Amino acid sequence: MALSVAAATAALTPLLLHAALGPRYGGELKVGVLELPATTEPVAERGRFGLVTGLVHETLVGVDEGGFPSPALTSGWSTAAGGREWSLRLREGATFHDGRPVTAADAMRSLRRFLRTPSSAAAARFAAALEGGITFRAGRSEDLPGLAAPDPRHLVLRLADAGALPLAPLAAAAAAITGPGGAGAGPFVPAAPAPGRRLALTAFTGHVRGRPYLDRLELLALADGASAASEMGSGRLDVGPGEPGPSRVAATLLLVLDPLRPPFDKRAAREAVAAAIDRGDLVRHLIPGGDPAPSLLVPGLLPPLGLGNAPAAGQVAGTATLAVGRDVPPLASQRVVAHLTTLGLRVAVVPSSPAGVVAAPTHARLMIWSPEVPEAGLALEELAALARPPAGALEELAAVVDETDAARRRARLHRAEAALRAEWVLLPLASVPVSYRTRPGVHGAVVDLGGRLVLEDAWVEP
Repeated sequence: MALSVAAATAALTPLLLHAALGPRYGGELKVGVLELPATTEPVAERGRFGLVTGLVHETLVGVDEGGFPSPALTSGWSTAAGGREWSLRLREGATFHDGRPVTAADAMRSLRRFLRTPSSAAAARFAAALEGGITFRAGRSEDLPGLAAPDPRHLVLRLADAGALPLAPLAAAAAAITGPGGAGAGPFVPAAPAPGRRLALTAFTGHVRGRPYLDRLELLALADGASAASEMGSGRLDVGPGEPGPSRVAATLLLVLDPLRPPFDKRAAREAVAAAIDRGDLVRHLIPGGDPAPSLLVPGLLPPLGLGNAPAAGQVAGTATLAVGRDVPPLASQRVVAHLTTLGLRVAVVPSSPAGVVAAPTHARLMIWSPEVPEAGLALEELAALARPPAGALEELAAVVDETDAARRRARLHRAEAALRAEWVLLPLASVPVSYRTRPGVHGAVVDLGGRLVLEDAWVEP
């Protein structure tokens, strides 16, 4: 027995030593993802589908765990005119992948592009705050008095009104700063892309936060989530969707009903759907690590305050199309369809890509939803765009934008969230962990509050 213990200890010692020594430079990872974009250009991506933009590009600011802006390509900022003017200082030495310096002119050009991103709730919020932003976003003017670059290292924002967290929209993936030729400034440089199927990347030695530990990354599109385990078992992947590994409760299993399409144009029908779905049963049996969702936002963004009024049970007749995101666990979607059928509905399921399901033209949509920017106010505005909310909910959201006191802002966020839920258009079913399986010897990969896999500090044992 002593010999066996000694032999086991001898075998484990190199592995324990490598892990104890901490991060090392070098090596590569092959990462399986459910969907790869056709381009590496900044677009309005959410949650786990913001992986590519986060690897290739850099924004002026990020947001911390509290939803407050943090420096990225900027080194800091100052305010004037009672909070209506913000001067952002670009980091000294920041460069793009092609070696060009990052300048205020690049930031201005990139933010003008961002403001006209059609599907970005963050862009809409930034446009509403910026002087001339609304008319510019609508294409009614090319003038944008709210943006100025007095010198190559400073960008000035002039706001129509001083509000809370005006810089938070600049953390959106679509707000990434690019060079004149489209080069990024993120931690990895794209190479040899096969659009939609494969993307190879190499470490960017000039990144503003320092060179990543890994030399190379390769992103590979998976046929479906279930294939990740077999791909990892065969050694073709190092990281893929699943457990065990980096995990964060950072998404909501969300059922969205279209209030303009019968039968969901009737409040009673929407309430009947909400009453019919047993959230506890759904989570216990079908979503490992999830929790029944009492709120539209995960607790890390907005701690739940209460469920509000219970929906009234009933029957619903008619036909409904249901778009289902490909990342929704199949058993969970089958259970939701069964509940709808029990109500008396004839349901036609429309499989959708995780990105496309958000705007699918169907009676209902079932999706794993994460916000464009992990900040509670922006996240609720994004959800409101899906819900066609009543005037009362919009008033609460507008009050959130202007509230700078932290306690009062939290109270307004809760009221706005409750007002959105009260219409039974947005039905949160579960708070869902975003999880990635990693092979032994992979360290430093994390999932952020927006549900995005962050590999900037990932490293591998030799």
